[in-house]
Amino acid sequence: MDFTRREMLKGMATVGVVNAVRSRLETLASDPVPSFSSLDEIFESSIVVDDLSGFQPKPSLPDAGFSVVKESGVTVVGPTLGEVEPEIAFHSTVEELGKIAELVSRFPDRMMLIRSFSDIGRTKAEGKLGILANVQNSACIGRDLKNLDLFYSLGLRQIQLTFNWRNWVGDGCTERTQAGLSYFGVDMVQRMNELGMIVDVGHTGYQSTLDAVEVSSKPIVYSHTNCKALCDHPRNKTDDQIKALARKGGVMGLSCFNWFVSDKPRSTLDDLLNHFDHIAKLVGPGYIGIGSDFDIAGWAGREPNAEWEAHKRLYGEREWKAIKGRFPPYIDEVNNARRYHTIAEGLLKRGWPLRDIAGVLGLNFMRVYKEVLSA
Repeated sequence: MDFTRREMLKGMATVGVVNAVRSRLETLASDPVPSFSSLDEIFESSIVVDDLSGFQPKPSLPDAGFSVVKESGVTVVGPTLGEVEPEIAFHSTVEELGKIAELVSRFPDRMMLIRSFSDIGRTKAEGKLGILANVQNSACIGRDLKNLDLFYSLGLRQIQLTFNWRNWVGDGCTERTQAGLSYFGVDMVQRMNELGMIVDVGHTGYQSTLDAVEVSSKPIVYSHTNCKALCDHPRNKTDDQIKALARKGGVMGLSCFNWFVSDKPRSTLDDLLNHFDHIAKLVGPGYIGIGSDFDIAGWAGREPNAEWEAHKRLYGEREWKAIKGRFPPYIDEVNNARRYHTIAEGLLKRGWPLRDIAGVLGLNFMRVYKEVLSA
């Protein structure tokens, strides 16, 4: 194929932009984190990550609803795709990955599916929202590790080893027993390391979590959970689990879900910020991120609705009692698109340095992504 001089120069310029973005990414993901002069500078020039969140464009709205993305300042979100029930997990995950690909192709100037580390920088440079596809239960893999390769080819880059209950990999956080990872689970973690997929134990049980940290050759994430020392919830992580994660260079994304933050009927922003402080004192600020467990815009309903009832039915009566389900699931101060700004401002008021806040907002996760995802 013959290329014109203009096309050649355009291609060279594109390569230059990509190389510049990659260089900037290397700096942002470095240790120590670069210095910043203000929160505004962090949101303008750094990468902001919510490792467990999502966004659904709505063509009926002005600007298809993308105004909330701009308001949030977030660069990358990690939506959970597919169903957690083993009987339908495989097909639903394939279907939803297809829908994500369709959305990205429909809004190519607004969204990008993250397949590699360098894609994250491109989203920032081009003003797009990066989508880091995730699933909440490895049940979609079944008992065939070749399915990992299939889902990798479809763009899946993060897998939560278990949901709340047991699967072929190991025990979830609400199982009666806590037996840890199976041999199949160990093999899955190792294959994910080879492929460049992020190992996530947000819902995984106590011993399975520790096993995953130990057997993984790469740092892993606790995508959306909180500190058991502050809120005794089965989904939350103990201090020894947090210390194990930090020793391997992983990151714990703190959730804005009311149930996991305190035992109060309504948790507050201060209750949430206490979890950031607890981890910082325990292992340092470099192992903390945000995994809000809410769409960017937050939970829309202010009363129990059909979505809430479906949520309850998923768990069943025993599970619902175990996870202390109650309405509302959200915390008022962070149940909106500006939650990242609100958290950052709260940490700043508590005396956190800007450099550490930038890490929490995304650069700590970036360190993991740099090591795990392909270039």
